[in-house]
Amino acid sequence: MVPGRGLILTAGLRDKVIKVGDKIKLIRPDKFTIDSTIRGFAVFDVNYSVLIDSNLTKEDVPIGTEVWLNE
Repeated sequence: MVPGRGLILTAGLRDKVIKVGDKIKLIRPDKFTIDSTIRGFAVFDVNYSVLIDSNLTKEDVPIGTEVWLNE
């Protein structure tokens, strides 16, 4: 969590071209879905870390949540 900016996810999007403004769907392990938007990103090695909505917390996106790019 970056205060005032949003939640950062390390997502398995390495084979996708992504950009700020892209829509994503988060599917939690309990199958609850959350729609969000990429607000920023950074690349570390071959993995993307994406910044998403500031209204979400770490508790909203538990480990094991799937990140899908809405294409």
